[in-house]
Amino acid sequence: MAQQALILYYSQFGNTARLASQIHEMTGADILQVKVADQTFPQDMEATDSIYKKQRQTNRLPEITTKLPDLSYYDDILVGGPVWDGQIASPVMALLTKLQGYQGKVAPFSTGWSDTGNYQQDFIAHAGKLTVLDGYHVLTHAKPAYSPASLMSWLRKL
Repeated sequence: MAQQALILYYSQFGNTARLASQIHEMTGADILQVKVADQTFPQDMEATDSIYKKQRQTNRLPEITTKLPDLSYYDDILVGGPVWDGQIASPVMALLTKLQGYQGKVAPFSTGWSDTGNYQQDFIAHAGKLTVLDGYHVLTHAKPAYSPASLMSWLRKL
């Protein structure tokens, strides 16, 4: 793991937040939850999915309300988010837009219900000129499931 790392994550239902906390505990990296305006997404995944699909179709991403720190301080940024329809969530897409110009490495991590889909490829497609490392992707109801050993193995490779 790099000398200075930052964990940025978006979590709607808490799964990604738990994984981000585990990464923070294992690394001691700075951690910051990325938020969008209240009422952007309902607490119902089906309704959220409908909003998400429209956002992707129109490329009208939600506004990130979190103030980001000076990113030049960090060697690596670990970007976490949920898997929505096998892809990155629209708040993560918006975050990647804000990270453009960052010179370090970016490593994605994600949590999904039952399928990681094309998360890594979609992340890279939306990362622009960012240097993207292999990510860590886990599922809550299928494999690959989270384990401290697999997480530590991924972190060592960064």
